[in-house]
Amino acid sequence: MRATFIAMLILLLPAALLASPTMGIDFGGGHYFITPSAPFTMFTGYVIGNDVECYLDASEFMVSYPPNVIQTGFEIPVGSLNLGDPSVGISITYWPPQDGWNPGWNVLCTLHMMTLAPCADMLDSPLSIVGDPATGLIQGSCWPENNIIDFTGMTSIICPSEVAVQSKTWGSIKSLF
Repeated sequence: MRATFIAMLILLLPAALLASPTMGIDFGGGHYFITPSAPFTMFTGYVIGNDVECYLDASEFMVSYPPNVIQTGFEIPVGSLNLGDPSVGISITYWPPQDGWNPGWNVLCTLHMMTLAPCADMLDSPLSIVGDPATGLIQGSCWPENNIIDFTGMTSIICPSEVAVQSKTWGSIKSLF
């Protein structure tokens, strides 16, 4: 019994040590993909910080856009200050600090975007959170100690391709993930 417990502890320890907060773009309702109806469709995305587990008082990141999507504007939470723009690198301070425990995620920035082509020309276009060019990092700061936390950048998909289960092999379905 003791050996089993120790073996489980050893196997689970790396996963706990490597777990980090993530930052991604949500299109509403927990969806990390969107299928715009036509060219020149306006849509909104929310830069979300997940599993922060502190009072977040600052963040730094950049949004990497696919060629046929442009940013038409952005908003930061009321009481916040920013330097830069999400498309070229942005640093945002939040006051009051955002509660990272309840509900477990925070809206760090709201993005307004527009497509320039039909979905047929943009299949599986990635919209990614990447490091700020000034530092190369995706990071945040926890209030009041100003401890730095590193985020893992996530990728959202615009115009995801669909695979019919009956007409594809299991290997082609697994390759989507």
